[in-house]
Amino acid sequence: MSFSRTVALVVGATAVVASGVAIGAVQTPTLSSGSAVKKDFGALPKMAEGPNGATEPLFRGDMLPDLGLGCSNGTGTTGGPNDWATKVTSTLTPPYGIASTTYNIFTFNSGTTWNLMVWNNGATPGTVVGQFNLGQANGTVGNHTVPLVPGNLTIPLAAGTTWFFGLSQGANTNGVRIGMDNSGSVPATVYIRAPGCGLAAFGTVESIGFPGFWVHRIIVDQGFPVELMDYSVS
Repeated sequence: MSFSRTVALVVGATAVVASGVAIGAVQTPTLSSGSAVKKDFGALPKMAEGPNGATEPLFRGDMLPDLGLGCSNGTGTTGGPNDWATKVTSTLTPPYGIASTTYNIFTFNSGTTWNLMVWNNGATPGTVVGQFNLGQANGTVGNHTVPLVPGNLTIPLAAGTTWFFGLSQGANTNGVRIGMDNSGSVPATVYIRAPGCGLAAFGTVESIGFPGFWVHRIIVDQGFPVELMDYSVS
């Protein structure tokens, strides 16, 4: 069964689809926050550039959360794990490190595992390049900016300039919904994986009726990997 057929949306109604997922129900795990109104989280901070070499912010959209998207029941106690991924192409050539990340959690808290992820490029997010545990304190509702130190998460030369970054709950089963900007879309760049809502494999958000961009940004810094190779011989 293709991803686009796994979840069907019925506008203005609660519909149970073939996978047994109810869109719009309260107790059954659902994908949308059910709100298209901007939630007042305050302004997302401007990300400071990395301290070392050439830097570049990578993100899509306007970074303003219009709604939340992820698999969750009405209280956030079930629905996970979820994975959210964005395809980007850097103008810089790796290797480089991720200096910091900024993102919005629209609804509910992440639970015990909460990771910043990088996946190889492909038709969908490929093999994992690396991950960094952001910690449970950074998995709560609201805006978060988390700095990384050299070596926390490095993109190697083999990854090329196009790859995916995103967030993952690991194996945690809490329901979480990440902030989504629905002011525009670019097909085949924004992906979600949510087995609890019938989305066992990564697929595009537009294929399930939610075109938009994750409110998630990183800054890559070419100076980060260089520091790891700084040594002397006596």
